[in-house]
Amino acid sequence: MATFKSSLTPATKKPVTKAVEGSTGAKLAGAEITCIIAYPNLVEKDPQSDKFAALMLVTDPESQQTLRDLVEQSCMETFRSLELPAGAHDPLRDPNERNPAGELAFKHPAFRVDDGLVIRAKTGYQPTCVWGPSETVIDASEINGGDECVVQVSTYGYNNQSKGVAFSLGRIWLINKGDQKIERGTGASANVRKIDRSRLRFTEKAALEA
Repeated sequence: MATFKSSLTPATKKPVTKAVEGSTGAKLAGAEITCIIAYPNLVEKDPQSDKFAALMLVTDPESQQTLRDLVEQSCMETFRSLELPAGAHDPLRDPNERNPAGELAFKHPAFRVDDGLVIRAKTGYQPTCVWGPSETVIDASEINGGDECVVQVSTYGYNNQSKGVAFSLGRIWLINKGDQKIERGTGASANVRKIDRSRLRFTEKAALEA
């Protein structure tokens, strides 16, 4: 794949403001956001959810506000409120959040950013993937964790046995290949305590085949 310069102009950093009740903003069926793709399941479905899925690290303030607007819209449609009810699933996550055991939920070093958001989006159908200024269709296998992308997402609310808001995954537009991989099995190896290799004694291959 040929390399190219991103066709997007980086957004100017500005404070992210929360939408207020009574806003006259147009209803959004979905939106495009800029993000870093992480741990994608785009070629085969995620075995846990049986969906094509990916995490997205979002640091652009405009994209963050878009995500908040989408969530608030689904909250209003599902719960008749701009805020999620107590106990509902919030799909907007802090990249530095910790699990109940006190460990970082997102261990890869790429998530150590200030003022970021992490979302997970899923779909039952393999998303269309494109790249470059001409938005040329590519195979989903060419999208890797760590790549800078423009991703189309939408939200939906649910209120049954469980309740909350979730993201649906749409088209993925590859903008730049990432400098570091954010794939399963990467990023944590530097923190693994390794044994002394000099103590290892390997069996000869011939002995194994005897």
